[in-house]
Amino acid sequence: MKNRELYRVLFSMGVQHSMEYRFHFFLGLLSAVFPIMVQYFIWTAVYRHSGETALFSYSYSQIILYTILAGLISKLIATQFEYQIAEDIKNGGLNKYLIKPVSYFGYRLLSFIGQKAIYYAVTALLFAAILWTAYVQGVFIPEIDRLLLFAVSLWGALVLHFLIVYCICASAFYLHEISYFFLITSLLINILSGGMFPLEIFGHTAVRLLQFTPFPYTIYFPVNVLSGRTEAAGMYEGLLIQLGWIVLFLWIARVTWRVSIRKYSAVGG
Repeated sequence: MKNRELYRVLFSMGVQHSMEYRFHFFLGLLSAVFPIMVQYFIWTAVYRHSGETALFSYSYSQIILYTILAGLISKLIATQFEYQIAEDIKNGGLNKYLIKPVSYFGYRLLSFIGQKAIYYAVTALLFAAILWTAYVQGVFIPEIDRLLLFAVSLWGALVLHFLIVYCICASAFYLHEISYFFLITSLLINILSGGMFPLEIFGHTAVRLLQFTPFPYTIYFPVNVLSGRTEAAGMYEGLLIQLGWIVLFLWIARVTWRVSIRKYSAVGG
């Protein structure tokens, strides 16, 4: 009972943190506009000069919708706690979690979800406006079941991305300078997740191979669930696969940190 109350407080702290730094959130959303606009002009030029009505199995309207949705989702699932974890490892911030009945993993996860909860509520209005515009233009057909499954897949993507990044953070136990490593892995994960452009650009074979990795289930899969490119059977199958990756990375995170923390010197704090 005490643990339940403790983690409720941690979740509440995450919500309060997001409210305290709400300007940072809106600034983050604004920063998503620039790459979306760049891709908009690029795709507009590509389709105009190609003379084709569809490229990589996407029509012009579909590729623009994908670009906007992927840009927003990539911002929603972004973690940005990697450097805080690295700092805790480097300067002894983990000490208080080792001597108190508080799980560091639980603290980070609940705080992270708490921060994202208010973000999701605000961004839902943006999604509604975008989808309404797409509906008016005939690009999007609203379906209640699809919208609900998208909401489930989006929260699954949030947890899965958290777990992937949390596992990567264990490298801070071994690497002295970690910032560039985080930057490179973040960019690579975003590309493989379909955050920059549809995975079909890599070719059919690459898409099939990437389906055996967790990355498409953080951005590419939720976008296609919402846009209607994934059929009903594929949506349920994708959710099961996404859940499977979450369970697997829960185990990987536990094992990785249990092994890596043996390198922790507990200096500072």
